[in-house]
Amino acid sequence: MDYCHVFVLTTLALDKKGDVKSRNVAATFDLFEAEDHRNKGVENDYEVLVVPCDWMEDAAQSELISAMREFRNLVKQMQDEALR
Repeated sequence: MDYCHVFVLTTLALDKKGDVKSRNVAATFDLFEAEDHRNKGVENDYEVLVVPCDWMEDAAQSELISAMREFRNLVKQMQDEALR
């Protein structure tokens, strides 16, 4: 299986309590875009994630399964109402 790198762009920000938290602001497959983000200020950085290259196929399959489950629940609800 092939893997590819995903760069999650982060920035430091203050939360409601005044604590410094790291926030994810974007994701990219482009190392140069990630480095450009990091170079814009000391509060910016990025994290590297390694994911399977066929992630889009897996995501589509997950969406299909979710849609099928939702449809099954809808049919079950209609059957239950019809039997009342």
